[in-house]
Amino acid sequence: MIPSSRSGRRVIPLLVLLAVAAAAPAGRAATPFPAAATGDIWFQVDQAGFLGDGDQAVEEYYVRITNDQLEFESGSEGDSLSGQVFVSLRFRDADENDLGEAGRRFGFRVPGPEIAASSDYAQLLVFREPLDPRTRFVEVTVEDLNARKRGLLYMFTGKRKNGEAYAALTPPPFLGHDFGISDIQFAWEVRKEEGGNFEKQGLNVIPNPSRSYGLLQPRLTAYYEVYDHRTPEPADHTYVVHQELVGPSGDRVTASPDTVTTSGGEWVKVTTFDLSKLATGKHVLRAVVVHPATGDSAVSERAFSVLWKNEFWEMTEQDLLDEARVLFREDEYERFRNMTAGDRAQYVDQFWADQDPTPISARNELREEFLRRVAYANRYFSDQKKGMLTDRGRIYIRFGEPDEVQREVLPTQAESQLGGRVRDLTEENISGSMLTSKDVVDTRPYEIWNYTQQGEPLFPERERTTSVTGLRFVFIDETGTGHYVLRYSSDFIGY
Repeated sequence: MIPSSRSGRRVIPLLVLLAVAAAAPAGRAATPFPAAATGDIWFQVDQAGFLGDGDQAVEEYYVRITNDQLEFESGSEGDSLSGQVFVSLRFRDADENDLGEAGRRFGFRVPGPEIAASSDYAQLLVFREPLDPRTRFVEVTVEDLNARKRGLLYMFTGKRKNGEAYAALTPPPFLGHDFGISDIQFAWEVRKEEGGNFEKQGLNVIPNPSRSYGLLQPRLTAYYEVYDHRTPEPADHTYVVHQELVGPSGDRVTASPDTVTTSGGEWVKVTTFDLSKLATGKHVLRAVVVHPATGDSAVSERAFSVLWKNEFWEMTEQDLLDEARVLFREDEYERFRNMTAGDRAQYVDQFWADQDPTPISARNELREEFLRRVAYANRYFSDQKKGMLTDRGRIYIRFGEPDEVQREVLPTQAESQLGGRVRDLTEENISGSMLTSKDVVDTRPYEIWNYTQQGEPLFPERERTTSVTGLRFVFIDETGTGHYVLRYSSDFIGY
């Protein structure tokens, strides 16, 4: 416990509100904080609410961007390189109506090109913004001011590389209470020193925007503030703090109660837990502060994740969702997308454990074959997107290598025309261009994949094909750019 007072607390609005109307992100569902971005730049973002000057709630936003996501430029200071980003927030109410926007530019330097290109080093940004109590959703955008988007579409627009996250914000638990606790801020570490971007109440609180612990940080550290503004002011400022961790199965790790005596009604608490014996998954830190003299109490709780496998620390949000998109059915994918990092890790572990052909061995051969097929698809079928997400890549991952591939790059001869080869097939993608008329030469490149039986499906029980004589898939390059789309198959089974 570290006593504090309101005197000397300076909450400086670092962002300027802009009254700009905008629509909510189309087709995007908000996930709870912490959130991870998709787009050109991957980043993690979290928030925590505290009480600022004038009894106004203030939200702190924490953004972590690994260096390999950014472009750095040489400067005049020796071998150091400089980077700069613009971070913008858009606030929305419960109906996703626009409440305003805020933004700020951040600049930073790194000592050399190796660190600039490394995913092991990151930029950690923090800023504070007064909370509009109507806010329920926050759209966070990070734009790299050193990097323009690539491609003909952006050549003349000057649009810069960016990433976006859309998150649901829960108001801090002290709002509306004379006796309350701030949001719990999960930290990588807390040092007793003043000054710097992360300083609060004489402490340097280094945020952990992912709220992930385990392999790289087996000790949880958290910071929160207690506000007791009851009237009349209690004569006795002695409190009892109860803290516990609640695991995914309801198991609890409880710390010994801590008695705190302060000189006033505001104070801060830093707590730590050893997580080395906790299982992978989502856990909850719960703090309860009791005032024994009156029996009043205040509560604050927040979820965090425990991850013990390296892959869950290394994969970006987009990589993880791309793999899930290929691996899971649509309903499974939607559930997975809205899970916390800990729940995702637990879900994936259980999925592969259920699919393991040799559970008594250390290896999971099916998982290894899935990763091999993904790597092959990304190497040979990538076009405007990753190979694993293209139609050819998805079929390859599901059924393995075809027994025969018929490929026509410029089908000008009558015997190579596509029309005669697909009459007995089911049309899969009705949004594509229809076959040309019989009087016109169809020169669109195409590939026909033939499987003499059912191929080698990763998950045979999921495939509902009615074909007993083999499988056939026809991919057409509709635009002549190398982007092959699945147009016909031997039967429609939802590809």
